[in-house]
Amino acid sequence: MKRVFITGGNGDIGSSIVEIFKINGYEVVSPNSKELDLRDSKLIKEYFNHNNNFDIFIHCAGINNPSIIEDLDFNNIKETMQINTFSFYEILKTLIPYQKINGGYILAISSIYGQISRAGRTAYAMSKHALIGLIKTAAIELGKYNIKVNALSPGFVDTNLTRKNNNDEKIKIINESIPLGGIAKPTDIANVSYFLCSEKNTYITGQDITVDGGFICGGFQK
Repeated sequence: MKRVFITGGNGDIGSSIVEIFKINGYEVVSPNSKELDLRDSKLIKEYFNHNNNFDIFIHCAGINNPSIIEDLDFNNIKETMQINTFSFYEILKTLIPYQKINGGYILAISSIYGQISRAGRTAYAMSKHALIGLIKTAAIELGKYNIKVNALSPGFVDTNLTRKNNNDEKIKIINESIPLGGIAKPTDIANVSYFLCSEKNTYITGQDITVDGGFICGGFQK
């Protein structure tokens, strides 16, 4: 049975990803923030010291605390970068020795804000742009071991985080701006995640797959 490690598995998108892998017979390990605090690099290293035999790693954990640059506290940037980007690097590094022998799949759930940005999203956009750069480098270095490394960048998804950062009026405008007619469901993201980390994916690596209903290809111009 293949083993999957998923961060952020208790969130809206993460729980959908956990569910689809369980349904398809994978052993899923997805600790909550109390079991594995991604803000603590030492704890991350200790957690994986004797437990790194995962065939698949999906990084779904992430935070987004909007603030314009003038008001942005540097601690906000550090925490956002640690959880969204640095912890992914730290976990990836611990899993490489096992996957070098057996091959594997690495997937980071990024965001369209790793490609574009928006006022008030400085820390978040920084973290996601950096994540995409790391994905591309890892794909180049690990391809010879049959380790496929990709990012998946959702647009707007019906999650608690989206509702927290956008009022009803903004949600309505966003819905009307998406060519496919509305924001995604968490299962839309989970389905693509499953494909990218399954044996169906035989030749995709180093890519940032956008799942946004057509928003950034021009839908936002409506």
